Amino acid sequence: MRVLLSVMVISSMTLTACSGWRDSGANPRNWFGNSRSTPIVNTTNTGERRSPSDRQTGNPLIEDENAEMIVRRNASVAQRSGIFRRRAKVEIYNGSLVDQVTSMVVEPLPTGAIVRVTGLPQREGAFDVRLLPISEDGPINGVMEYTLNAYQPIEMPVGTQSTREVRVGAFLSNNDLEEINEIRVRGELNALSSRR
Repeated sequence: MRVLLSVMVISSMTLTACSGWRDSGANPRNWFGNSRSTPIVNTTNTGERRSPSDRQTGNPLIEDENAEMIVRRNASVAQRSGIFRRRAKVEIYNGSLVDQVTSMVVEPLPTGAIVRVTGLPQREGAFDVRLLPISEDGPINGVMEYTLNAYQPIEMPVGTQSTREVRVGAFLSNNDLEEINEIRVRGELNALSSRR
């Protein structure tokens, strides 16, 4: 009887101690909680508020006269490896900021995490959605910040919210996550962030 009572007491104390692990900061399952939304005030270089007509318009396949002025962070290099490697081709991405970031979820994996983002452009027909890091060098002061960009044609109808939604994801390895305390995704009107 004493042995059974001792086993019951020890097992009940062990099980009650497990609930502390669930809320612990050491538990990787709760590193990034729910995301918070913060508003962004967009202004032009002259200090005036930006209007929706200031966004990228037209066909991305037609060359733009201002292609040289595109921000450096939007250029990515597509390379092939091997003996017959071709010269690196520079791909210029002309996507503009998506109007709103509606949700952001950081899903932990054994090898890192996936940042899943849902955005809401002003009109239907947005395509080639990308999460672009603000800094090429990684997180700044523990904050990894992305912008949610897409090609957004203006001649499309507005449509309902469900027809305008766009989704994109980005993978962060465990090595990347060691330096990151907060993940932030910016849109045109708001930003969502998630902290450890």
